[in-house]
Amino acid sequence: MHPNSPSTNRSTRPRCAWATTDLLAEYHDEEWGRPPTTDAGWLEMIILETFQAGLSWRVVLEKRQAMREAFGQFHPHRVAELTDEDVEHLLANPRLIRNRRKIKAAIANARIAQRLVREAGSLSHFFAELKQLSEETVYDQLQTTFVGVGPVTARSIAYATGLVTPPHEEGCWLASTVTDALRVEQQGDGVQSSQPDDDVDDAAQ
Repeated sequence: MHPNSPSTNRSTRPRCAWATTDLLAEYHDEEWGRPPTTDAGWLEMIILETFQAGLSWRVVLEKRQAMREAFGQFHPHRVAELTDEDVEHLLANPRLIRNRRKIKAAIANARIAQRLVREAGSLSHFFAELKQLSEETVYDQLQTTFVGVGPVTARSIAYATGLVTPPHEEGCWLASTVTDALRVEQQGDGVQSSQPDDDVDDAAQ
């Protein structure tokens, strides 16, 4: 748990308007904008964001545990090894978001992740280098590197993982932290963006 986000007072703490449930509030307070620390964590966010297309982030979070179980805790080698037969099993699992194109994109992205690990040493190293680039270049690189990632999904991934500082709304208890980070990184007046509860690109469907 983030040291500045204790579970106490969660119901009364002001936050971004999209954090409308306890699950969304927990994600907002403890995960959104913070980089994963493992290869599995990075791949999880790539896959979950591509699965969001046409859905709300609330639905994705509600199915997150079932997806972790189905996708081998998102370890790249486990997802990369899934076969066509495995795909059919996943499509028959009512606990999951059942979309053939998204499942196949997850497998393809796991194989891409394996390549990036071989080249960079870890996904954390790859994304650390990516974070040094301009904001628009980050979005472009996400779209050209991974399958099923269009412009909106790229922004969602970047915000979710802290590649780009996420735009907390005025009055949110984390907004001042973000404002300070934006000032330090000299990112100007912020960005216009989708929020985690928005629909994302048809490209990921």
